[in-house]
Amino acid sequence: MVKRPVMAVMAVVLAAAVASACGQGDEPASGKGDGSLTYAIGDEPETFNPGLQDEHTDPVTELVFRGLTRHDRDNKVVPALARSWDIAPDGRTYTFALRPGVTWQDGKPFTADDVKFTIETVRDAGADSPLSRNFTMVRSVEAPDPATVRLRLDEPFAPMLDAVSMGMLPKHLLQGKKLTDPGFGRRPVGTGPFTLTAYKHGQYAELTAFDGYYEGKPGLKKVVVKYVPDDSARLIQLRNGEVDAANLAPQQAGKAGGHRLEVYPTADYRALMFNMKDPVFADRRVRQAMNHAVDRDAITRSVVLGYGTPAKGPLDTGPYAAAPGFAFAPAKAASLMKEAGYAKNAHGSWAKSGRTVKFELTTFAEDSLRVAILNVSATQLKQQGFDVDPRPRPRDWVRKHWGDLQGMVVGWGTPYDPDSSVYGPFASSQALDKGGSNYGSYSNPAADEALEAGRSTLDPAKRKAAYTAFQQALQDDPPFVWISYLKTINAVPKDLTGPAQRTLGHHGYGFFWNAETWRYN
Repeated sequence: MVKRPVMAVMAVVLAAAVASACGQGDEPASGKGDGSLTYAIGDEPETFNPGLQDEHTDPVTELVFRGLTRHDRDNKVVPALARSWDIAPDGRTYTFALRPGVTWQDGKPFTADDVKFTIETVRDAGADSPLSRNFTMVRSVEAPDPATVRLRLDEPFAPMLDAVSMGMLPKHLLQGKKLTDPGFGRRPVGTGPFTLTAYKHGQYAELTAFDGYYEGKPGLKKVVVKYVPDDSARLIQLRNGEVDAANLAPQQAGKAGGHRLEVYPTADYRALMFNMKDPVFADRRVRQAMNHAVDRDAITRSVVLGYGTPAKGPLDTGPYAAAPGFAFAPAKAASLMKEAGYAKNAHGSWAKSGRTVKFELTTFAEDSLRVAILNVSATQLKQQGFDVDPRPRPRDWVRKHWGDLQGMVVGWGTPYDPDSSVYGPFASSQALDKGGSNYGSYSNPAADEALEAGRSTLDPAKRKAAYTAFQQALQDDPPFVWISYLKTINAVPKDLTGPAQRTLGHHGYGFFWNAETWRYN
């Protein structure tokens, strides 16, 4: 029963690959002869407005915008639009000194009024902006002069320096408009090293070097980001020269032809998410049992092909890693199910009062790695008595039905402050029906308490204790079946210099973190 969805998906993949590989007549041609780089990626954001995104900034937004801070090769916070800052001893006042001479890509000066406008607008956007959660404690934003910004907080917020790495917005273009203004989302203006000069939804975004960038003119003249959701199509386009570089799936790593592979670790994990509104997942022992029924080591070897590590929880790659994790233990899974009142029926499925643990598990059909994880995980779960129906579906369909899905192969994770990885997807206040990114509507008072403690104290020891308690709460009451952390694989021209390895985020975002230094030999 598992093979039929795989064959159907492979047929869709092959058809999409052939169609996409043929290209479209009005797409820009690749070619490094003019100092350009055309890069194929699978995921296209709904907007390039950083105030409407979450912590997973896409390549275009990353190239167009800069925040007050940014992250270096070690993912440590360093100056960007702010050249320095001062934090009051009580953690309630932040004073930023802005870098002089910075201009927007339309030539207007960047000032403290832009920072005040950005933070107030995102804070007040509520459910319209996932990042509003990072500024709810900001009582006031002051701009005593064009080069100084002062934030006054109602309470300490440990991730604040990370939070202000969000791209700043131009007041002169957005004042009087809603943050959700679609025009700005498609034609953004920032202070970053590249300017968006052309964009066709579902096809590509073309960026040109911004000569006025405050750190100097970028080495590349142009970057084109092509949106090619299908993995096979990206590889075909790479091999036939339609693109210069591409994000690849693990099984494609040895097929990149004459390109150089840049293989980086990430904080990006794959897991099986449960919709906690569905009664089938009400008993935590059932979710614990499913965690023990999946062999994540085998999946990492056979599906991820070694380009990753088995996952224990949502913070495995950072300094706060403390999740005990779930061992593959069929006997333990069976014991938990019996304890919850289930028994195997004539079909070998766990059942209680005539009802099995039955649910549909889906993911993006265009993402071959997620589809493989879905099918292998479903097979393992069925072998252990869980009535799982694996059904990959088109990406657009999945996005329209987030709140109705029973189970989903999800990805998440950032390499920055732990709050950015866990508050959005696990705090009950961030549930999907409240406009947040907690897509499974997970609600756990112990997890909520730990999350609030982790973001509201500046004491490193107390933060470590809070995130240890949080990871234990998820162990006791798991919202996901944790599968694997991934490495991201990018094929680039051999004579491209500049890409520097660091731990990247979801979708491998962050690959362009220092793209202003890239150039051809």
